[in-house]
Amino acid sequence: MSLNDAYWEARLPEPLYTDFEVEKEIFVPMRDGVHLSTDVYLPRGSRGPLATILIKTPYDKDVGEGAVRTKWVDYFAQQGYAVVVQNERGLHLSEGRFENYLHGASTDGSDTVDWIVSRPWSNGRVGTIGCSSSGEHQWPMAAGNNPAHAAMVPGASGTAVGNVPGNRTRGAFYRGGIPMLANWVLWYGRHVPSERPILPPESTPEQRQRIRTYFAMSLRRGWRPDTPERLRHLPTKDVLRAAGGPRTPFDDYITRTPADPRWDEVEFITDSDRPRVPALHINSWHDLAAGETARLFAYLQSVDTPDQYLIMGGGPHCSIWQELPFEITKTRAKEMFAGMTTTEMEATPAPDMRDFTFGDLELGDVRYRGVDHGYPKLYLAWFDKWLRGRDNGVTDMPRVQLFVMNQGWISSDAWPHPNVVPTTFHLVDDAQAWLRNEAGALSTTPPIGEFSDSYVYDPLNPTPTLGDELGFHAAKDQRPISMRRDVLVYSTAPLEKAMTVVGPIEVTLHVSTSAEDTDFIVRLIDVHPDGRAINLAHDGLRLRYRDGFDAPRLAAQDEVYRITLPDMVTGNRFLEGHRIRLEISSSSFPAYERNLNTGGSNFDETDAVVAHNTIHYGAVRGSSITLPVLPD
Repeated sequence: MSLNDAYWEARLPEPLYTDFEVEKEIFVPMRDGVHLSTDVYLPRGSRGPLATILIKTPYDKDVGEGAVRTKWVDYFAQQGYAVVVQNERGLHLSEGRFENYLHGASTDGSDTVDWIVSRPWSNGRVGTIGCSSSGEHQWPMAAGNNPAHAAMVPGASGTAVGNVPGNRTRGAFYRGGIPMLANWVLWYGRHVPSERPILPPESTPEQRQRIRTYFAMSLRRGWRPDTPERLRHLPTKDVLRAAGGPRTPFDDYITRTPADPRWDEVEFITDSDRPRVPALHINSWHDLAAGETARLFAYLQSVDTPDQYLIMGGGPHCSIWQELPFEITKTRAKEMFAGMTTTEMEATPAPDMRDFTFGDLELGDVRYRGVDHGYPKLYLAWFDKWLRGRDNGVTDMPRVQLFVMNQGWISSDAWPHPNVVPTTFHLVDDAQAWLRNEAGALSTTPPIGEFSDSYVYDPLNPTPTLGDELGFHAAKDQRPISMRRDVLVYSTAPLEKAMTVVGPIEVTLHVSTSAEDTDFIVRLIDVHPDGRAINLAHDGLRLRYRDGFDAPRLAAQDEVYRITLPDMVTGNRFLEGHRIRLEISSSSFPAYERNLNTGGSNFDETDAVVAHNTIHYGAVRGSSITLPVLPD
């Protein structure tokens, strides 16, 4: 197989095997004696040792794991691969306890690889694939460099990224020291309870299969806060209890600070690791941890890690799984959505990647390389190269491939793109801004004079999130937010020429507050000629951490501080006639935890202080957003 144009433009490769055998509920032993619930799929009638695809997951292997539900397992098995799907420790029918995020990811992954290569059907090479948690667990495993772990495809795996250069988010648990509330309350509450039914000792595979068939071991059918209002409970440390949720590690995490040494016990991948496993870093711009994915790739690139490739597509979390390895039919659609809630189905993008819409954003054709089933073809070629030794040219592709919204695919050999020009847009005064319900404007020309704009932030009436309010990361028209009095809006004039922005973004603000502590939240928005204001990225900073997470300091009333917010990334072409907008507020609830402005611990408080917050800008106290502009 050669990866020429004919390969990409052709239909999916014909199955080598039409059927496969499945052995479920194998208990695979780990080094500490814990056994993990494991299913093995083998092509029926296969001869000779098989390369293996391993998928580790916290989700229900029958309805919750996307690779099973959307038939990726079938796809690889029919192409002659053994496929192993395993539940993480302490979840579903796997033994042990889930006591920490990524608990056991490094050793359990390596032990499972060793078990696979000891099977008579194994050729000694294992590849890993998966999205979200099934992607995140690959990184601690890769850091161990098990020689049989031959390749990986970690999708939307940025929440496994710890302290690497430029990244201090503790796996996207924080933005600038502010806990990302909705995402983590929902994920922990729905998927990884600390309390669960326990199997009797020495259960048999047959018993486990009967239990799995007739009983729901998943919280997908149970608790879910269906409105943001259910996350308003104070104190924050009890929000899961108040919403009727289970006990989870989140109950402990929300009480920590970003510098808490207990975070070092989480098996994040960090700059002390040197993984050597060939990897496709796959994510999409509207994923919560898109920036973490890019920063991990940049770190591995900086230490000359071989065979690393970054692919950033269009869409929300795990949209890469929407480019399915089969033709969609009504029957297959019903199978794919079985077991999902109505809210999940409504939030799931349509499978047609040729005309992709999510939320209020119309992206058009987001298929990889602009061909049908581009991602499935890529993954098959990737594993054929590393697990079967086929010289198919897959590694000749560019190291960095980026889908630019409103433009299409571009490529380079490095991240950030070496040709971008950092371009600073300053907050400036605009006497006509009030006619647009804006505070000022954005301009590449620095302002003359000194200006300020103020607003009142009430934690009991916070600026709401629009697009991420229940953990789904959608692109939504932000005009209802822009109209609020606790939001400051700064926009460019309509662009006379289209502008491509791709890469990391940094916001610099001069701020002051009447409170001892408060938050500042920023949003980058693409404003269309018809007024639609589509969110592209967001970031935040808890003011006490302005000098670093290990040096918190409360604010002096009305003293002006310089702060930076460096965590946004995007790939977007602002078309002619569009406007670039920066919105500033002090909350985005429930995506971000509210700061109660008291200067206290926040997580254990119920009383709030109203803050009068000010953004300063001018020739001396400049405030700005710096965009990575790619010249045409």
